[in-house]
Amino acid sequence: MADATQGGHPLADSMARAGALGGFFALPQQQTGDPDWMTARELFQGDDQRLGGLVAAYGQRAWDSSNRHVAGSAFLVAYLSRVVFPLVGQYVLEQRVPDVSLDNLAFHWNGAAIDATGLVRLKFAALPDDAAADHADVVVTAGGPALYDQLKAWLFEDNLEPVIEALRRAAGASVKVSWNAAAAAFSQALNRLYATEAARERVVEAAEAVFVDPDSPVSGQLTMEEFEHGERSGFFSRRRGCCLWWRSPRANEYCSNCILLPREEQDRRFREMLEGVR
Repeated sequence: MADATQGGHPLADSMARAGALGGFFALPQQQTGDPDWMTARELFQGDDQRLGGLVAAYGQRAWDSSNRHVAGSAFLVAYLSRVVFPLVGQYVLEQRVPDVSLDNLAFHWNGAAIDATGLVRLKFAALPDDAAADHADVVVTAGGPALYDQLKAWLFEDNLEPVIEALRRAAGASVKVSWNAAAAAFSQALNRLYATEAARERVVEAAEAVFVDPDSPVSGQLTMEEFEHGERSGFFSRRRGCCLWWRSPRANEYCSNCILLPREEQDRRFREMLEGVR
């Protein structure tokens, strides 16, 4: 059960605890009164020309590619790291789900580029026994299954489904590649949480839920397994799709879990990661 002992907003407190594991696990609140903030709905369901230009510019800057599928993948991978990681961290470590719907997510503009992501309101769903269950910003769910349903509603239905469609429409991004990237972001967050050893059982349970659930749009996009080497173990995914990183001029090899690599090569790279040499 999450606590509320630090004296601040309960979600800010639990985000801070997760953020100690890595910056991507914390999602701050937007700075009120700053006119350079824009809601995610305005970005993804507003001006398609602006969104298309933003994606193309990011693809060129980050992955050195003008290919629209590659640029779309690069942009979405960056977006997912700022949305999926904090949500998964809260769900696994705190049994909370932050509201990441398009109306509650905002971006800060620095000239023609986005340099920060934040929540409009620190709203979240929690279990009935959460210490902050009576807080005004909490949606109390009936239990674990209902909390998972709220995760799917805010992340998939109210965020990624319209975002992926917008990227297809405005920037020519591949829907197939985009959903596989969403699954990969979820798995990467679980991989990092598994390495902390603090909540391994809930990490595995979360993977079993989201990647097997027939109502989850990332179901079947990859598989995850506990992988042992010597006295060490990790939680790795094997993708059933490609992020297109290998098509970037900056890439010098495939991702360790790439669908284009044979299983034996994936295993070798997993062992290297557990040894700390990759």
